[in-house]
Amino acid sequence: MKKYIKSLVAIILCVVICLAFFACSKQEVEPVVQSTESTTAYIPPENLLTGEEISASSEGKRPVAIVVENHSDARPQWGIGTADIVCEGEVEGGISRMLWIYSDYSKMPEQVGPLRSARPSFVEFSTFFDSVFVHWGGSHSKGDYVGGYEAINAKKVDHIDGMGGGALFGRSKERKVSSEHTGIMYSSNLTDVISSNGFRETVDKGKVVKFDFNEKTAPAGETVSDKVNIKFSSRTDTRKFAFSSVDRKYHTSDWETDVAFENLLLLKAESDYITTPYNGSTTTYINYKWTSGTGTYVSDGKSCDIEWSVDNGKLSIKDSSGSAIRLNKGQSYVGFVSSNNGGIISCTGE
Repeated sequence: MKKYIKSLVAIILCVVICLAFFACSKQEVEPVVQSTESTTAYIPPENLLTGEEISASSEGKRPVAIVVENHSDARPQWGIGTADIVCEGEVEGGISRMLWIYSDYSKMPEQVGPLRSARPSFVEFSTFFDSVFVHWGGSHSKGDYVGGYEAINAKKVDHIDGMGGGALFGRSKERKVSSEHTGIMYSSNLTDVISSNGFRETVDKGKVVKFDFNEKTAPAGETVSDKVNIKFSSRTDTRKFAFSSVDRKYHTSDWETDVAFENLLLLKAESDYITTPYNGSTTTYINYKWTSGTGTYVSDGKSCDIEWSVDNGKLSIKDSSGSAIRLNKGQSYVGFVSSNNGGIISCTGE
């Protein structure tokens, strides 16, 4: 009996010891597991020309600059209002022409145009954005005049010419106008055509004009500018913009449809008129000199004076104090205004 009692006591003691050990082990602090997830916030890719988020398919690609006409029979242009930047200036005979620049291909509609021919001032301006230059034909050098084709060759511009036909170009039959006003580009074929030409597809940021953008919309300056009128020269009509306090944009209906921009950049440049023989008569071309000049920046209801210059092929735009201007995020209009042949910029309040 004594042996039985001793054995029972021993068993109970072992059980107590085991329970005590288990209780102590449960109170140990479990190791902290470090998270391997990154705490860095996602930063969406930025459109170099608008400051807005860009599509993944267009991130890092070269912009495309497309020559678009502004004859009355061409309006409203196919795709008007979709470009990141619209540039406009005189070409000849008091007629203006446009250069549409896209960094984000996803914003391009299937048809854009009507496309028209290259002019040297537009060719050169496209290089400030490291663009692939798209046009339908071009002027040729005669006498003292340097033509669009010669400017393309001299500056070694990667270009796509509608005169060669191909999958990128076609004619629209929806308007009863002359054929020169019907040339369109099919944007869905653009990437393939750029690739098939062997052009560099990645943008060289060192060649692109550097725009800084405000995080929040802010007026360009101190001068109230609800109405903005631009004459490219004494021979052209006037481009008219009106500020809307609803969407904080500058609207125009001069292209026979409403188009609006967050920013207006109006660059005054010296220009030369050069008269050459043309089809048994003569025509007078205008060439803008992209060296340096003054101008006006307009945004969010106000404007300021600016100075611009081109150094080693790169365009920079500064305010009167010498600081780089800051744009508001969104689309911009760039007007080519002749400083010595009657170009006028007028900014007024209501």
